[in-house]
Amino acid sequence: MQCQGRIMKSATRKQIKGTPMNQPLESLEDLILASLNPRAITGLPHPLSKFAANGAVKEGPYADAIIEFIKDWTCEAPETVKHGAAMWFLFDSERAFFVACALAGIDAEKLRSHLRSRRP
Repeated sequence: MQCQGRIMKSATRKQIKGTPMNQPLESLEDLILASLNPRAITGLPHPLSKFAANGAVKEGPYADAIIEFIKDWTCEAPETVKHGAAMWFLFDSERAFFVACALAGIDAEKLRSHLRSRRP
């Protein structure tokens, strides 16, 4: 009986040492920063990640704007101003599209080629 008690105590100590309760807590700043990045929480890749120029899209206003223009092109009615602006930006712009893509870490030629292949 006494031997079994020692084994149980030893097993219990090992279990306690490995539990998350004994791990240091993340700092409040780290938790706040992590909560501001929804992709980090869900584990989903950036929607434009397959067009990344150097492995990763740079999260920020430029990537967000490109996504908004794609959304406006696909979801807005063709006669709306938003749709027209999106068409110009995505297909006709000679500078704005390329600058935004460069600042977002996106291969502009690859993305534009992909979008053109889906253009009605």
